[in-house]
Amino acid sequence: MTSLETRPFSASSSWNTPVSSNATFTKLGWPASTGYNYSVAWDSYSPSVYVASASDPLVQVTYPPGWGYPGGTVSVHMPAAANGAAGTDGELIVIDGDIAYNFWQFNRTSNTTASAASFGSENIVTGDGWGTKSPFLSAGITAAGASQLGGLLVKAETDDGVIDHALQLAVDFSLAKPGAVGQAISSDGSNASGIVQEGQLLAIPPGTPMPAGLSPLGQQVFKAMQTYGAYVIDVAGGTTNIRAQANAYDDATMTALWHDMGNITPLLQGVSNNSGSGSTGGTGGTVTDPPPVITNPPPVTTQPTTDTTKPTVQWVAANGPGVVNGTGTVKAGDTVRLTLKFSEAVDVSGTAILSLNDKGTAKYVSGTGTDTLQFDYKVAAGENTADLAISGYDLSGVKDKAGNAVDLNGAPTLPAGTLVVDTSTSTGTTTPKDTTAPTVQWIAATGAGITNGTGTVKAGDTVRLSVNFNEGVTVNGTPTLSLNTGGTAKYVGGAGTSTLQFDYVVKAGEKASDLAVAGYNLKGVTDLAGNAANAAGAPLQPAGVLAVGGSAAKVQWIAATGTELSNGTGTVKAGNTVRLSVNFNDVMTVSGTPTLSLNSGGTAKYVGGAGTSTLQFDYKVQAGEKASDLEVARYNLGGVKDRAGNAVDIAGAPHQPAGVLAVGATTASDPTAPKVQWIAASGSGISDGSGTVKAGDTVWLSVNFKDAMTVNGAPSLSLSSGGTAKYVSGSGTNTLQFKYVVGAGESAPDLEVSGYDLKGVTDRAGKSVNIAGAPHQPAGVLTIAADASAGTASVNPLAKTVASAASDLAPPATVTSGTSAQTASQQWFGGHGGSVTDAAFGSGRTLGYSGSQDGGASADPSQGSAMSKLALLNQYAASSFATPAPTSFGAMTQAWLNSSTQTLAKPRG
Repeated sequence: MTSLETRPFSASSSWNTPVSSNATFTKLGWPASTGYNYSVAWDSYSPSVYVASASDPLVQVTYPPGWGYPGGTVSVHMPAAANGAAGTDGELIVIDGDIAYNFWQFNRTSNTTASAASFGSENIVTGDGWGTKSPFLSAGITAAGASQLGGLLVKAETDDGVIDHALQLAVDFSLAKPGAVGQAISSDGSNASGIVQEGQLLAIPPGTPMPAGLSPLGQQVFKAMQTYGAYVIDVAGGTTNIRAQANAYDDATMTALWHDMGNITPLLQGVSNNSGSGSTGGTGGTVTDPPPVITNPPPVTTQPTTDTTKPTVQWVAANGPGVVNGTGTVKAGDTVRLTLKFSEAVDVSGTAILSLNDKGTAKYVSGTGTDTLQFDYKVAAGENTADLAISGYDLSGVKDKAGNAVDLNGAPTLPAGTLVVDTSTSTGTTTPKDTTAPTVQWIAATGAGITNGTGTVKAGDTVRLSVNFNEGVTVNGTPTLSLNTGGTAKYVGGAGTSTLQFDYVVKAGEKASDLAVAGYNLKGVTDLAGNAANAAGAPLQPAGVLAVGGSAAKVQWIAATGTELSNGTGTVKAGNTVRLSVNFNDVMTVSGTPTLSLNSGGTAKYVGGAGTSTLQFDYKVQAGEKASDLEVARYNLGGVKDRAGNAVDIAGAPHQPAGVLAVGATTASDPTAPKVQWIAASGSGISDGSGTVKAGDTVWLSVNFKDAMTVNGAPSLSLSSGGTAKYVSGSGTNTLQFKYVVGAGESAPDLEVSGYDLKGVTDRAGKSVNIAGAPHQPAGVLTIAADASAGTASVNPLAKTVASAASDLAPPATVTSGTSAQTASQQWFGGHGGSVTDAAFGSGRTLGYSGSQDGGASADPSQGSAMSKLALLNQYAASSFATPAPTSFGAMTQAWLNSSTQTLAKPRG
């Protein structure tokens, strides 16, 4: 890909494959267009795109673990202008060579340094633009794990007049069902009543006529969605969007496309039987450097609470023959379909009727179980009105899933547009002149982080305020809303409908416990008859509680990295540098020089991260500084504030990074040899390093080093199963690949490397590998099962339960207790030596006993109590055994040994 004019990814990628002629289409229950619920993301919440050259600065981008990447630093050539797009997501795509790097919350801290909250990468020549499920690795930062370059509108491409690939679609969160399908590797859909899933292919069926009046770019989008379709890859708040390159296009083009999308998006239907499209196959882009599995602390959970929130009516829309966007004229015998959109899914049992202002009635026809109900109104003779409206709701039989009845307080009554009902048969009659001023019926707040009008926003966030009138209105001028925060919401769209849209960008220092309108400035807003809007008695408070400014920022976690550390564990000495990453629950600004006081007596100084949620501090170990496990003794965060200007609240802040980081006292010498950083196992039947394989199966072992390595010779790995993994590829990279074909008779409860033979493996300086301290255990639990012909049952290597025959039990020698002689097995099992049947641990496991029990046994008393010295292949600690208190081996011990609930658990330490 030498320029942005060329579509990215391989020709076989599903992004670049037309919808099959054999495909079938299923209609979707798209909400009616309101003028703002279908749009295009462009100047914010969409990525900037840059193509780098070898002469551009090489930028070191730090990032935390996530999306299958281990965390650390990635080096990318970037033009000087490259930075995150506007909005809190700060997306960025940089194409360096053949690799597209996709960053989230990207912040350029200098010409050669930057930070990002997460990232993914994909080869734009050989990759398919999607992440991989095994190993789990994203291609970009979308919720589906796809690259944001896939399906993006790029100006250099659309300037040529045609879009020759599928488009990406971020749907309103209320429309997204849980679960990932197709090539999506993840999902953040959460509404069981949604209509689509992330990874799903949608398209406009062939033969569908193009809507009239589309802009030139809108026509390209329509044709692309009909030829290639669109993939659902994200959710959005309040709108369903396609995405366009943020650092291109102009406002007029994007505004026209925004209006086009209200006519284009609802034409999309679900695609199935799409043979030959590649939409459900594929394994994702080429993966190098598979990372180890990183286990994060479990999230804090709370007990579920009973849902007592009543559903509300959000909007009403009218359609039918002769009705376009809610506007038209109907006569006696015509049928009008009225659609009611609720704040959540509802069920209908019993009565559901709408009384209308022309004395007619609309009756419920469908929609139960969803958040949208359909009512049909058949116009009867004598029913007339200048603009059809709901005069009364009877929804006594409509309730949400928790049984809450509908709250009709403030429910809208007027559909968008002007729908005249005229059943007069006489001629020469005229409609009386409209002299009634339009009035505000309700206001609603939406945006990222806002649910049903409730949430918290901070400086830099955008709140969309929707103002609904009792009839359609036009706009001449620039109406605004003055807010109780001191800020202003500016008009952005909606003219010609009954709902105008205003955007409020929160500025630093603006605060309110609950956002409200302080004043309406509606000059230039009139109804279709020219009557000016009347704001007298207009509502000031949107539904919900929307806090502006929020509470003080908090520290969420800290992490330690460095050349001597692996997953936060290692030993550093004087002269070494440790990077401490401090993560907050918001994007932070920095003025001054914050520091961290450490329990070693040292200090970590701030080095970067302003404008992101993670700040970086460097600690250079000085002579004489020591700690058995490094931790933060005190946070000195003066000058660190969130976007709303709140200082950090360090109450309850964590002090201990993950891992065990020992700080020594002697001067550290420069590393003299490369070291193994981690090993990972993958292959058929293996997920995140865990699974069971048998003779004939293949296991791939990836061995990772800090630097790129060269290979001369035939390095290999000796394995605990008795087998050998042989080198196959990776020379010139920092990850070498070894292939292990399981041989007959080879077995291991959890595969590990028992020996490294890395002769001929050197770094770029020619230094051989130092395997001292090299890891031996891949992440996960990988069982090498014995041959099926041996009849060995599969055994869970993490837990052995006292449950079967004791043929492998090795009792101690005969001991003497008091005046009677008993065998050790008799004494050990409370006098039931030869008959124990409930104390074996699977084939090949031997339970050994060392030590004595009270009662005068002749074994060495220093060996301790019997139960604390049980050993199983040296893999089980005394703490694994739930034993009775030390006493003579009698009924209590016997009861424990005969209990099927006692489990020996392999320590994870």
